[in-house]
Amino acid sequence: MQVRIAESIALVTIGDGVIAALFPARHAARWMIGPAPVRRVVAMLVEHPGLMRAAGVAQVVAGIAWVAALPPKPR
Repeated sequence: MQVRIAESIALVTIGDGVIAALFPARHAARWMIGPAPVRRVVAMLVEHPGLMRAAGVAQVVAGIAWVAALPPKPR
């Protein structure tokens, strides 16, 4: 069961990364919520979509690496 949960989280991470890579400013702007420090970081990502795109690509790579490291069969 834990392997399936880990794989599900990795799938969400990969999907979020793809969206961030393809639509960086729009994706960041959708998260303009919460406390002021969080909104300031998000505003920076909206203004600098290349950073958001790079973070998205890193998410995709990390998600794929995570899935690759999981055991082939749930225990």
